[in-house]
Amino acid sequence: MRVVVSTSSSTPIYEQIKDQVRSSILSGETQAGQALPSLRQLAADLRVSIITVTRAYNDLAAEGLVKSEHGRGFVVLVVDPEIARAALQERVDDVLRELRIAARHAGLSTSDIHHRLDETWRNDD
Repeated sequence: MRVVVSTSSSTPIYEQIKDQVRSSILSGETQAGQALPSLRQLAADLRVSIITVTRAYNDLAAEGLVKSEHGRGFVVLVVDPEIARAALQERVDDVLRELRIAARHAGLSTSDIHHRLDETWRNDD
């Protein structure tokens, strides 16, 4: 699992971490039973406070995606595939709403967006 944060984003860093870890879990990239990077290790890797990573992990625990195990840290729980699919579809809808706003600001038409999406889809490896 790879987590990248942006200090210039308007989204708080703990939210960026939480969103990326959640996506990794829901997509199956990070599987049930797998331990997340330790709080200290992820904080050091991202050059953020341990408190920031702790908040992200605790929020994920509150969502029922991970749990804290003594001696192992935070471990991914089994996620119902239907719940995972619904959450991923909601994420796509959120991104599409953001795209619509950005496209309108850029003066792009729906055909421009369709063309760009088709190109991006074809070039995705």
